[in-house]
Amino acid sequence: MAGWSDHQRACFLTLLAETGNVSAAARGAGVSRSGAYAQRLADEDFAVAWTEAQAQAVDALELEARRRAVEGVEQPVLYAGKPVHGAGGEPVTIRHYSDRLLELLLKARRVDTGNSNDEVQDDDGVALDDDERVRRIMWLLEQARARQARRAAQGRVGAAVRAAEDGL
Repeated sequence: MAGWSDHQRACFLTLLAETGNVSAAARGAGVSRSGAYAQRLADEDFAVAWTEAQAQAVDALELEARRRAVEGVEQPVLYAGKPVHGAGGEPVTIRHYSDRLLELLLKARRVDTGNSNDEVQDDDGVALDDDERVRRIMWLLEQARARQARRAAQGRVGAAVRAAEDGL
């Protein structure tokens, strides 16, 4: 554990688990960011604890994302940029839910369990096999090359016209 006290090590790992941010954890522990990475390379136990701390930080983020998606977040109602107040003077709020967060959480969970649904489908929702995907990608590449060739030709014609006009 060369150069790090037990307190610095514990402080860094605690802050890393809380924030998920190496720079913030290093700052809070009174060590440099590069020193933290060097310590991780030099100390296998520290590297394992680092990985666990990062996993805890990700778990906390996942819980917060789930809370926002499922329980929602209260936000003030604004009118002309100012908070609206009820008859009793209390601020009026509205609860917003995040469908996008929920979608991302579900997608991440499916990837974790091997049930990802990332297959490529045609316009009718029919899954494309590998040969068809390759054929379509090749067609798209051909289209892109043709566009590039047209643009290059237009650029050459434009340059020739400008040169001719300059010569007049």
